[in-house]
Amino acid sequence: MSLAVGYDGGESADRALDAAIDLARDLEEELFVVCGVAPAGGVGEEYDATEDAIVEDIAPLVMAAVAKARSAGIDAEAILVDADPVEALYTVMDERSPRMLIVGYGTAGRIRRALFGAVARRVVRGAEVPVLVVP
Repeated sequence: MSLAVGYDGGESADRALDAAIDLARDLEEELFVVCGVAPAGGVGEEYDATEDAIVEDIAPLVMAAVAKARSAGIDAEAILVDADPVEALYTVMDERSPRMLIVGYGTAGRIRRALFGAVARRVVRGAEVPVLVVP
């Protein structure tokens, strides 16, 4: 079995990662570190360029999170999904069937909240597996 944690490098994501690492260790589970990398908007060259920039910025943070989990003895994998943060977690839920999703709950800036909404609330509403929300 496995667990999946939503991760974007922010403070609340770091707290969720720490909780996910502890749970994965205690339950002897694999851990998926999931990040949605799709920018808001449509398609085309601008979308692709923006997504490339997001991946370039976020991929090292996600890989550092995986390294942190692995250093704690957890089998961990980075999964970057071309979707918003919530849809990325749903994609992993559908394709990898983790037993639980773990997300942080923190204060998002106005722009992030406008683009993605309240991620934790949206994940809880639509998840088909238990969701641990870490304050």
